Amino acid sequence: MLNSIRETRIRDEKGIYTLSLEIPEKEFFLVYNDVDKQSANDLLKQYLIFRQDDARLASVNIEHDKNNHIVNVVSELNYLGNDHTDYP
Repeated sequence: MLNSIRETRIRDEKGIYTLSLEIPEKEFFLVYNDVDKQSANDLLKQYLIFRQDDARLASVNIEHDKNNHIVNVVSELNYLGNDHTDYP
């Protein structure tokens, strides 16, 4: 599933990134049962580990676009002041 994700990052003037992930619903529901915050947080943590990215997550949102068969996960990523982030 992690190879099927489309990623977009936008950086604001404060150095905070907005990460948007688009996952085909078919791939998403092979791993997760529900479109909820717990699934979104787990997916983001797994994705950041996969990318070897040590950002800190904030403001996590998830939506299921049934018309386009896509699950969208959006989060803020903060890198400023990070030494290292470990995800369990």
